[in-house]
Amino acid sequence: MQPRTILISVGVAVVAFAAAFGIGKATSGSDASTTGGTGATATAFEQPTATVNAKAPKAALPSLKPKPTPEPTATPTATPTTVPETGGGGPITGGGQTPVQGGGETPVTGGGETPVTGGGESP
Repeated sequence: MQPRTILISVGVAVVAFAAAFGIGKATSGSDASTTGGTGATATAFEQPTATVNAKAPKAALPSLKPKPTPEPTATPTATPTTVPETGGGGPITGGGQTPVQGGGETPVTGGGETPVTGGGESP
């Protein structure tokens, strides 16, 4: 961000705060005791008592059903397998995993801002 943009943003924020504060002060009501009591006092009245009758139903709530428990499932067990021997009993080669090379993060070169040349005043 450029310093000019930052200064404009801060200035707008200060003006908005000042405007909100001024509007709040202008529209806020004042206490009647501090301004001399120009407002009329509220008149008190008595309300006749009321009787309230509420009846709850006599039936009880139904009981909750217990959660069903899942039946245990049979766990399969691995059975050992035998590899038949073939051939002359020489050394066995191959199999296993081949080592993996590479695959990590590829370094990124370049990017960023490209310098701009020229554009100034011409003599």
